[in-house]
Amino acid sequence: MSELLLHGFSVSPYVRSTRIAFIEKGVTHCFNEIGFDHLATDDYSKLNPFQKMPVLQQENFVLYETPAILGYIDEAFDGTALQPVDPKARGQMHKWLGIAANYLYPVGVMQLFLHRVMLPLMGNEPDEAVVESSVVAIVQPLDVLERELVEPFLVGNTLSLADILVGAMVSCIHLAPEGATLIQARPKTAAWLSQLSQRESFQHSLSSLLQSKSLGGVA
Repeated sequence: MSELLLHGFSVSPYVRSTRIAFIEKGVTHCFNEIGFDHLATDDYSKLNPFQKMPVLQQENFVLYETPAILGYIDEAFDGTALQPVDPKARGQMHKWLGIAANYLYPVGVMQLFLHRVMLPLMGNEPDEAVVESSVVAIVQPLDVLERELVEPFLVGNTLSLADILVGAMVSCIHLAPEGATLIQARPKTAAWLSQLSQRESFQHSLSSLLQSKSLGGVA
């Protein structure tokens, strides 16, 4: 098998989810840590014309868009399956991937996590108005998660890509004090996130930039 090279910024939950999937499958890969300034370079634009991360490279094979990468990791390599076989269960998994991308990421990551956690880490002041509005907006997705969560995992009794991507998003939310309060008020969500955080894949994929911000061992 030719070398697998993953490009991305380790803080990104999209990037982290692909690293988690590799670890869960037991697949050896190389990780190329890049900053956001690298996305606009000509070299990176040749890999991903949309200048987003992550990108997976395997010799002449280049793949971008996280759900596509996650599916490829699961289907191309041996190891424990990360996607259910049953069509209804797989449909539920894809539903959660959509919830992660359309609701958790825009508000929970790009607003709450960015302004409360990342901007201060980079020496910048957060926009408190953005934080306040994001706390209000993230309530509904977290309520849906709490209501529909099937313990111990999102889809059935085994870890799936849904847990990996949604878990990476929710762990970012939990790093903001306001997010941690919301999650701890939802016992099924808190227990699910705590369980995920204890997995080797979640621990080893946590960016060193965030390790000091991890709250109560959950990240």
